[in-house]
Amino acid sequence: MLVKNTFLCISPKYVSSFTCRASSCPLAGGGPVLPRCPALRDLHLSSIYERSLLLTCPHAAAQVLFFPGKFHFEMKSVPAESLRPANRDIPTLGEPLAELSYILDLQRTCLRILETQKYPIDVRLILLGIYLEDAVDFINDGRGYDLGKIIKSYESPLFAARFDAALRNVKFDPLKHLDFLWGIVRTLASAPGAPLERDDFSQTASAFHLDAPAPDLAQIARAWPVCRRSLEGYVLLPHEKLLENFLLHQFYTELYPCALPGGIIHNYWIFVLGYKVFELLLTGRAAIGRQSFNDAELAAFAARAARLPQTPAGLHAIETALAPREEDSLGLFNLLFHSLK
Repeated sequence: MLVKNTFLCISPKYVSSFTCRASSCPLAGGGPVLPRCPALRDLHLSSIYERSLLLTCPHAAAQVLFFPGKFHFEMKSVPAESLRPANRDIPTLGEPLAELSYILDLQRTCLRILETQKYPIDVRLILLGIYLEDAVDFINDGRGYDLGKIIKSYESPLFAARFDAALRNVKFDPLKHLDFLWGIVRTLASAPGAPLERDDFSQTASAFHLDAPAPDLAQIARAWPVCRRSLEGYVLLPHEKLLENFLLHQFYTELYPCALPGGIIHNYWIFVLGYKVFELLLTGRAAIGRQSFNDAELAAFAARAARLPQTPAGLHAIETALAPREEDSLGLFNLLFHSLK
């Protein structure tokens, strides 16, 4: 039973142990996290609050990305005065969208898919897209209350064959991948009030040899596996859960798949493209920095890159690139997903 003027608050386990040390933060010098901390975000959903950290703070980014444990939730009753309002407006919360009635079920199932460690990250993202397409069909048919049956059906041999066929149909081309994502990155670097810092742009361009006046396609194609090995060796080897932690945290914190107007599948592609831009920039930084790309620099980079889709210019760049391709799921799979084994 809740005490008067208290609310149920749910948060990932790593939030409760966060101590802010940013010099610009009101909590500088350490101490417990209080609602004044700008990295803290509370979002009111139905009868509970979801609490999280914003990765735009490098100290919060380090807390999230380097967390070694599983993505478990804690629930507790908190005083109303300790809650911090959402740090940005969630446009869909005030709209009568059918999927909002099922946001908690959708979100929890999606998080389970994203932490399915028997699959590489890209395979999890493909499975996530298939699940969300099925969920849209259920909701549109008035069967949102039966969403749990979708995951159960995935245990069948019929689904295994469907999923295997979907993976076999993906034909990745690194040059097309880089051309598509680099178009988004160039826009992020040149837009008014550019959200992408010049150093992040130039280092990624240099790593993939995209900064030459007349780019050599053969050289760029050779750079792709070299840069990927740098990412794996200098970032993912010491922090094997970093990309998984990033995906889980951003999906939960930004309230996907209902973060933006446009529907569940539109939200899915915005989420995937935001991650792929992050992955590309991170790969470039790892290839240039190598051993010198330390944890502090990695957290600072993540804080810069994580905010890109949340800025007006960043979201516009991603939605503009997505618009002509949004109805072509296989085409986007071919452009984006490379690590399927």
